[in-house]
Amino acid sequence: MDREATKDRIRADMQADFLPDPSPDTLSQVDRRMANAAEYVAYHLGQIDKKLDRLITLLEASAQRARENPPPSQ
Repeated sequence: MDREATKDRIRADMQADFLPDPSPDTLSQVDRRMANAAEYVAYHLGQIDKKLDRLITLLEASAQRARENPPPSQ
């Protein structure tokens, strides 16, 4: 499987809702499920971080504009 197809599959898996694989037959299965859950959480924390960065940038820009152009006093 080529790298782009693998990256696209992983991205699609991470963007979908997390559904644990309910087959705790062996310890290695549990370990694999825990690893998948950790990767899912890490991906979504990264997405939250990106959105917070954009929000902070917008808030800082808005505050800067408000300082440069204060509303007229009445």
